Amino acid sequence: MNPDADNREQHAEEKKPRYFERPDENEKPLSLFETLIIIFSTHLGVRPKARREEDFRRANGLHLFIAGVIYFALLITALIFLVRYITRH
Repeated sequence: MNPDADNREQHAEEKKPRYFERPDENEKPLSLFETLIIIFSTHLGVRPKARREEDFRRANGLHLFIAGVIYFALLITALIFLVRYITRH
């Protein structure tokens, strides 16, 4: 076996994103406000990759899903009202 190959495999394992793991003991979960910031910045596409990986590690997946569905519903509702307002005049 090649020791360099083993080192590369070990190094690759360390860099894998930890999307579905629980936060470390010393990390606190995200607050509601931080969860909303994640949703807004993801919609705009301005969240850096390193920050996104940390957010997914610390966030509760169910909370992100619910906040995303609510945000999507509010966005669609706002667009419907905007179109109705524009076409009324």
